[in-house]
Parts: sequence; structure tokens; C-alpha cells
Amino acid sequence: MGSTRKTIREALAAIFVTADDFNVVYAYAPVDLQGMDQVLAIYADTTHHERESYASQHNFYTFVLDVYVKRASGETTEDTLDTLHEAIRDTVYDNQSNANWDWLKLEPSDAYFAEISGVSYRVESHKLALKETT
Repeated sequence: MGSTRKTIREALAAIFVTADDFNVVYAYAPVDLQGMDQVLAIYADTTHHERESYASQHNFYTFVLDVYVKRASGETTEDTLDTLHEAIRDTVYDNQSNANWDWLKLEPSDAYFAEISGVSYRVESHKLALKETT
């Protein structure tokens, strides 16, 4: 076991910062977005550890990737959300393995509306499953 859930979460955030599709990438769920637009927040959802023997252990994690787009107008907001969804798909596809994981799977997303600190947002919540490198 070479990584921790924290190092994997931070590595996920780093690949999205490098991809440069979002204005801000957080490796946690922020309390207040301070009115920012095109934000990605990455945080842990589920963790599963399988130990088959002393030499065989598999660690599976699911992270939430929340995309926040400030609602300026209906169509523009949806277009931006669509563009950022494709950016997530491309980044996941381009980073299928590294020193921290050897398998990534993007689960179905869920889009909804939210108001955060008085600001209206369109939010798309993605689930990203991964297997830690063994």
C-alpha cells in the first residue's frame, strides 16, 4: 500500500488543475464558493478495502467530483456545464493510471440546481471510482 485516500484525492485534484479547464479546483468540499464560477470540488465518498492475504490487498475508493457553474442565463449555463462535463470525461480518460491508481471509472452523473451563500448555481455531481495501485 503506497498511497492514502488523502494522497489520491490530492493527486486527482492535481490532474484537473493541470488540465486547466476549471477556474478553481478544490481537493475538498468548500463551505462557501464566494461567488466563484466554474469550480470543481473533489471529496471522498466511499472506501472499500479487500485483503485476500498478506501479499494481496486491494483498495477501492469513490470520489465525488462536483462541478459548480454560476447561473447567468439558462442556455449559457447549460453549455458551460456540458463543456466541463466533457473536460472531466477527457481528463479521466487521459489519466487511467499513474503511481496512485491503476483503474478509473466514471459513474453516471446527477445535475441539479443549488443556491450557495445567496448565489444560484447549476451543479453536476460525478462519481469517480478508482482502484489504488498495488
